[in-house]
Amino acid sequence: MLYLLSLLQLLYVVLLSPLIIGIFNKLTEKFESKEGPSIFQPYYDLYKLFNKQSVIPKVASPIFQLIPYMTFSMYLFLTLVLPIITAFPLSFGPIVDFIGGGLIFGAIGALKKIASLDSRSNYAHLGTSRTSSIGALAEPITVLIFITFGVISHTNNPYVVNNIMQTSSQWYFSLVHWLVVFAFFMVLLLETGKLPIESHSNNEFGMIDQAIELEYSGAELALMKWGGYIKQFLLMSVFLNDYSVPFWVPMKVGFTSVLIYSLIHFLKMIILTFIFATIQSTISKYKLFKNFEYVAVAFAFASLAILVYFTTGGSL
Repeated sequence: MLYLLSLLQLLYVVLLSPLIIGIFNKLTEKFESKEGPSIFQPYYDLYKLFNKQSVIPKVASPIFQLIPYMTFSMYLFLTLVLPIITAFPLSFGPIVDFIGGGLIFGAIGALKKIASLDSRSNYAHLGTSRTSSIGALAEPITVLIFITFGVISHTNNPYVVNNIMQTSSQWYFSLVHWLVVFAFFMVLLLETGKLPIESHSNNEFGMIDQAIELEYSGAELALMKWGGYIKQFLLMSVFLNDYSVPFWVPMKVGFTSVLIYSLIHFLKMIILTFIFATIQSTISKYKLFKNFEYVAVAFAFASLAILVYFTTGGSL
């Protein structure tokens, strides 16, 4: 049963992650009074890319072509160990905890940076530089958020965290919890490229992640994009299931309950996507260097959570 549910969760994430991006793109265009592309446009784009020839820079080493397959495989592994549609561990769930999952996300980011540097492209180097600068500040916040939840729940196991948040109203409504939620929401906007700074066009003034994959084409570019879709889906799922709305996730093994929650989870994802689209469309883009001030605010909220927890003896 657990192996079947693991396969179901894998297909759920892989197949629906482009649809969430399509819905987000459609909403942002609607907010700007435009018709916009179909919500299924990401599927069309992936299909076209898989059928195009791959062009590899002459100066790049073989690792440049290998990294998209490595990173995509690592994203697939993460779909099997994180609580997406279940609150009980699946077959591979006990392998890693929050810290381990964060290290895998970090390893994927490092591999992408190596590939962009290997391409010898000025624009790719620009994106790597910007990503490294932002990540140097954002990643410690993520670790601090995970540590705070570890202190609250006495574990870094994401499944146990969900069970505690579902059954303990004291911690769910505590000030510590909501300070962490707000800090993670700010980091989530940053990690998914929804902050009104990044541009997903070829405008160099706002390119961050877009620049890293600029030299890819064909199937390799499709895997890079698809992996990015999965990353956003996973981070949004962790935010919903473990931090903000942990309710209704089935805690006991049952095929029917998992199928029902799959629909509920997708609805929660659409609501969160609507919030992202609203922020992206209603807040004017500001200069790239302002990003560091934004990260400082997120760090302040995460630090406040720790401070409140220890000064109140964990009663808030």
